[in-house]
Parts: sequence; C-alpha cells; structure tokens
Amino acid sequence: MKLRNLLTILTILYFVNLFLYSISSLLDLEDISSYFWFFRIPILIVLYLSATVKRSWVYLIGLLFYQLASVFFFTGNPDYFVYATFCSVLFKFCLVLLILDLITKKNRLAIGFAFLPFFVLYLYVIEMVVDSLGDTYYIWIINALLTSFMGGVSIIYYLNDSEEDGFWLLISSILFIIQIAAFFINKFYVKSEGIYQMVILSYGISHFTFYKFLILKEQRK
Repeated sequence: MKLRNLLTILTILYFVNLFLYSISSLLDLEDISSYFWFFRIPILIVLYLSATVKRSWVYLIGLLFYQLASVFFFTGNPDYFVYATFCSVLFKFCLVLLILDLITKKNRLAIGFAFLPFFVLYLYVIEMVVDSLGDTYYIWIINALLTSFMGGVSIIYYLNDSEEDGFWLLISSILFIIQIAAFFINKFYVKSEGIYQMVILSYGISHFTFYKFLILKEQRK
C-alpha cells in the first residue's frame, strides 16, 4: 500500500511539474520554467526505480542521454547543437533496444511496411529545414529512422496483441513522432508558442507512457 501511494504521489508530481513547465514557458517566465524543465527526467527516473522490480540499465542510460540532449538544446548555443542531436539519437537507440524483443519472424515484414510512412514523412520535414541542419543532417536521418521504426513496431505489436502494455507503447511512439515533427517546424521553420507547447506536452506524456509500457511489460513476464 505504501509503494502504491508513493507511485501515485510521484506520478502526480511528474504531471504537475509538466503542467507548471508548460504554463511558465507560455508566460515567458524563463528562470522558473528552467527549473521545471530540468527536474522532469529526474522525477521520472525516481518513479521508474520505485516501480520496477527488474531494473533496466538501458532505459536509465537512455534517460540520461535525453537529459544531456535537453541541456545542450536548452543552451541555444549553435556549437552544442551537434552534441544535442547525437545524444538524442543515442536516447532513441536505447528505446529501440528495449522493444527489439517484440519483433518476431511473423511480424518483420508487417513492421517494415508500417514504419515506411512515418519515415517518408520525417524525410519530408527534414528536407524542409535541410539548410539549417548542417553537419547534423545524417544524424537526424538516423533519428528519424529509429523513431519511425518504433512507430512501426508499436502499431504491429498492438494490432497482434492488444494488451495494455501495447496500448501505452503505441501512444508513446505516436507522441514521439509528433514531437520531432513539431520540434523541427518550431525551431527551423515557423516560430510559434503553440507548436512549442505541443513539443513540451507530447514529449512529457510520451516519456510517461513509455515508462508505463516498460512496467506493464515487466509485469506480464
């Protein structure tokens, strides 16, 4: 009972932090929003460590890569953009490693067809801002490939085995896809607070839904 209460408190804290980060960003309170932004992933790490029985170091390392990527992006320094992009790819690579066991001989072809539309969409968005990417162009192609692959796996897994963990993975993958597209558009194409809010909320919720997927997947095993 105590553990359940702790998980409930941490979950509420995570979403309250996400909400306050969104509001403070919307009101242009940069000093305050930076605190909420920074503590989002640490809260998620504590939540995961409290909920899991079998700790996944791949997931934890992935979250650390994401936090590093966020720090580099947050500085706004163009010199750090390549480091941020590289850490972002490593984060996605860690997530892909965590879902590889969902691929079977029977669903490989279906996953290949399912991920292609996402990848084509990403290539189109990347082409829109290609002049702004510079040396990170090929890194973003890899990022797009990994994110699209996650989308393909999640769709086929959910269609073949519509358990609760598959639902959370599907939601997470869709939100990761939306986030990257919104990030590109907001950073390089059209600056918009509305689009930036989409980036904040889609990434915040996608992190939580992927965490839920991992915990439910662990419980099924």
